[in-house]
Amino acid sequence: MIVLYRIVSLSILLGIIVVVHEFGHYIAARLMGVRVEVFSFGFGKRVFGRKIGDTDFRLSLIPLGGYVKMSGEDDYESNEPKAYEFVSKNRAQKIFILAMGPIMNVVLSFVILTIIYMTGIEIQKYNIEAPVIGYVAKGSPADIAGIKRGDKILTIDKRKIHNWKDIQWSVSTNPKGTIDVEYLRGKENKTSVIKLDEFNQVGYAGMFYDFKTKIETVKSGSAAQKCGLKAGDIIVSINHKSVNFYNMSKILLSNTGKELSIGVLRNNKEIHMKLIPEKIGGIDVKTGPLDWKIGMATKDKNGIRIESINLKNDGVIGIMRTIYAPMIKTKISLTESMAKTGTELKNMSLLVIKTIKKMISGSGSAKNLSGPLEIARVSQEVMESGIKNFFMLIAFISLQLGIINLFPIPALDGGHLLIYSIETIIRRDLPSKIKNFLMNFGFLLLIMLMVFVILNDISKTLPNGWNSLLP
Repeated sequence: MIVLYRIVSLSILLGIIVVVHEFGHYIAARLMGVRVEVFSFGFGKRVFGRKIGDTDFRLSLIPLGGYVKMSGEDDYESNEPKAYEFVSKNRAQKIFILAMGPIMNVVLSFVILTIIYMTGIEIQKYNIEAPVIGYVAKGSPADIAGIKRGDKILTIDKRKIHNWKDIQWSVSTNPKGTIDVEYLRGKENKTSVIKLDEFNQVGYAGMFYDFKTKIETVKSGSAAQKCGLKAGDIIVSINHKSVNFYNMSKILLSNTGKELSIGVLRNNKEIHMKLIPEKIGGIDVKTGPLDWKIGMATKDKNGIRIESINLKNDGVIGIMRTIYAPMIKTKISLTESMAKTGTELKNMSLLVIKTIKKMISGSGSAKNLSGPLEIARVSQEVMESGIKNFFMLIAFISLQLGIINLFPIPALDGGHLLIYSIETIIRRDLPSKIKNFLMNFGFLLLIMLMVFVILNDISKTLPNGWNSLLP
């Protein structure tokens, strides 16, 4: 059922993106008077369809893309092209027809995001908070680079950082990469270079927002119950000093048997209680298994990644806890939505180009590249999280498709655009043999790339990645 669900979600996602892309080519071709013979969703053998006018609208066997076939588009040697053939049109018209596919992908992204922002989205409130560091994990990349609690991040890779969403975006999309960070400590501007780690296929710096602790349940007869703590309380201080989710366990474990003043938010009011953390089971709480590395990414002495089990149970006071990250709903006007969408699309476009540059130069990880298997998995998970999130994924992938299709690679729209641009500059057609060679080479390149991304998707599910495929 999971596999079926993934196939359905991937088909819907690709269906919307591909149909819009090919519709861009189709409508531009018809406007220029070019006959469109085939409008296909998918490649390979025709499964079913219907001919409307001169066009066969069809569903093909392999639903991993699509195409439109225009009359005379591959006929480079025609001496007397017919008026309705692509080859008969001037270069400006050809460029317009080819460019409309990627342009429609960008338009689709713009429309989706604008509508979503207008209707309102729920986000975690901390995402729009000031980019001030609340906690730095010991031994993490940020700690090694000298970042400390209270530092305010100003720029990352010379890009201005406005909030925590900007920090997360810059870090998570750059696994094992290097970022240049400018930050404010007190009144002094400082700079550092952070060599990011990787955790669950995303970039990891080890610097976090000042998350507070929310109590989920209180154990009967525990120290927490005795002092009056209740489910839903937000712990904000210990001994009148601010405390967050990450350092609370360490403070409690190091104060076993001592009376502490616990400050909590209850019904939007801060109240204080006296609490004495209890020693349990004779375990040495300073070095025992209830150490404070709860839910953190760590490494053992051999440098091998360990994912610490998130027990969520402090034990010494008898609570089950979680990070307190309240949600807020944002809803803005049409003009504000359009402006915000424009900014988001610009940032996403720069990210796509930056990621591809790193992969070409060899400094980027292949894990940043996702094929149909990975996209199917993500689309299924996102669809389950809500229709708005699913359409946001469509917007992001549609934008990527639009950008990548403009790359000057033969067989992509960008490859054709490059050829016609060169012909415009030199004011004559390139030899048909060269054009055919470039198109065939580009098609072979795309097939090789498709095989690579599918194997790359498979490698992500294996314990040793590519080494499992290539021992």
